[in-house]
Amino acid sequence: MASTYPTSLDSFTNPTSADTLASPAHATQHADINDAMEAVQTKLAIGNTVIGTYTAFTPTFTDLTVGNGTSTARFSRVNNVVNYYGFFTLGNTSAVTGGIRITLPITANSIYSTLNGIIMGDLTLYDTSAGTWYQGNVMSIGSTTLGLTRLWVANGTIVTNMSETSSSSPFTWGTGDQVIWNITYEAA
Repeated sequence: MASTYPTSLDSFTNPTSADTLASPAHATQHADINDAMEAVQTKLAIGNTVIGTYTAFTPTFTDLTVGNGTSTARFSRVNNVVNYYGFFTLGNTSAVTGGIRITLPITANSIYSTLNGIIMGDLTLYDTSAGTWYQGNVMSIGSTTLGLTRLWVANGTIVTNMSETSSSSPFTWGTGDQVIWNITYEAA
């Protein structure tokens, strides 16, 4: 029997203790299970798409001059779900000039290009000179290849809005400062 997975679940005949090796046929039982396992392996994939396997990725940025800064980023894809995390540490020739945008390692579903403001994941900015952490999100911006960094803005103790980064927001950027992200999105 050819496997029907992943469209539907396969149906197997389980032998009982009273059955002989001929009913159901022993070879047929093995062939059915082998076909089903091959279908499962095909669905789960191999190589860089095996569950839990991450691949290195070098992001590019908009409104962030890399200079001699360093970045580390990795992603994993399971079916159409992409988990992507990384960080960028500014060097002395790096600069933030506006609302930082980060390239995605795999093209996102078209919904991200039609709806702005879908939260894709978490953002942390670290000001090394002050030892201060700032929180925000990476959001969709009408693109299937970029995510926009947005900061949480508080009014008293309540987050009331989000704003973009700039050369002086949320702090004046310098050597050792970091942009850290962890996002999950649907691939095209």
